[in-house]
Amino acid sequence: MPITLAMNSSAESVPADPMNVSTSGAYFATSVKQREGVKLELRLKIPEEIKSLPPIECRFRVAHVDPLGGNGMSGVGGHFLYYSLD
Repeated sequence: MPITLAMNSSAESVPADPMNVSTSGAYFATSVKQREGVKLELRLKIPEEIKSLPPIECRFRVAHVDPLGGNGMSGVGGHFLYYSLD
């Protein structure tokens, strides 16, 4: 399930690798530095094998950030504040 991040301070969107997605939150890997408490806009594309749904737009609050090895990636976990379908 591809995820893109839209930073509030920039129109730029960056990809993220989902590691866990549930009804209440997500954990994903990204090279973009994040900090706890930051709110992000996420766009999740549902695989067609699961359902034929449009991408889901989410408002997300970062709850924790973990280093993922020495490659500059971080694991970002948090909670969905709300979501909507395109």
